[in-house]
This record gives sequence, structure tokens and C-alpha cells, in this order.
Amino acid sequence: MLMAAAKAHRERDWLLLLVCFWHGLRVSELVTFEKDAIADGYLTIPRPDGSERARHMLVEHPEPLLDEKDALIEFAEQAACDVPVFNVCRRRVDQLMKRYCAQVGIPGHLAHTQTLRHTVARLSIESGGIEHARRWLGYKSRTSIYECLKATQEETGETLGRESEKDATPAFPF
Repeated sequence: MLMAAAKAHRERDWLLLLVCFWHGLRVSELVTFEKDAIADGYLTIPRPDGSERARHMLVEHPEPLLDEKDALIEFAEQAACDVPVFNVCRRRVDQLMKRYCAQVGIPGHLAHTQTLRHTVARLSIESGGIEHARRWLGYKSRTSIYECLKATQEETGETLGRESEKDATPAFPF
């Protein structure tokens, strides 16, 4: 529901939230990557804190609202050189997240991009283990990822705007 609300308003907003979710990006990473970060079906993001850079395959998903690959490539191609792909500030990302969460009934305490990051961390842990999730999200140490485990299954479902039942879980690329 969150992605649908964003896409109904603006393609950029939908892609911004979708990229933040799939790749577990920090807001600082989301608002600074440029079009050259997308190449050969991958998104490569340097981590600002000295962690390993992230090199993630762009996600193709059977659910159109979760399929980022072609839409992101096309969107990035339209961006000017030396300008971030989404060209928004951190504050605007926060405003957009709050707006779309409110529209779909996600509680205010979950209306942060960090919730998207924690959700993808939890899903990554379930599919590949803690070490995989740590590397996927760019955490330096294992202890950092334990913050992500504080989210409950109910919160995970609310974040995605779907029931958190096993059969409703989409296929994840990690």
C-alpha cells in the first residue's frame, strides 16, 4: 500500500522509497548517488562510514510495485551528470515517507525510512542469515544489525502494507 500511494502521486517518490527498501540504504546514501552508480544491472553505493561499498543487483520482481530494475534505469538515464538521481534532500525524503505512511494508515512511529531498512534487514536475515544481512546493509559489526531485529513481524507487515503471513511474503533477491 505504501508503494502504491507513492506511485499514484509521483514515479520519483515510488522509486525513491523502493530503492531505499530493496537496498536498505541510509537516507544519506539514497539522496547522493548519481546515475553512474547504476551500471550493468547493479547499483553500487559507497558507504560513508568506511564500511564495504554496496553492490546490489537491481531487483526484478513479478509484482510491478516491487519491480525496480527497468524503471530505475530509465529514471536514472534522465538525470543530469554530477547531480543525484533523485535530487532531493534528506528532509524531503522524511516528509514523503510521513505523507505516504499517513495516507495508508501506517502509524507515525513507523513513518521513517529507517523502518524500511529494518524491514529489509529482517527479511535478509530470514533468507540469508545475520552475516549476509550485515554485509547487505553495510554494517561494520554484527552488533549493529541487532537493532534491526527489534522490529516485530507485525511492524514488518505494516511497513510493506500487507499481512505478514508466510504465503503473502514476496520473493526477495537476497
